[in-house]
Amino acid sequence: MPKPAKKITSIQLTTDTRDRLYKLKFRKTYDEFLSELCVLYEESQEEEE
Repeated sequence: MPKPAKKITSIQLTTDTRDRLYKLKFRKTYDEFLSELCVLYEESQEEEE
């Protein structure tokens, strides 16, 4: 049975922001990079509580 397709959205960025993100993501997809960034943010918020 085939896997269901991932639901993908688009995010609009300025070219400057896109270029800055590209320098940070180190051969990961943008989705992987942003997912890791969200985890780090959530962990930092938990530490503040």
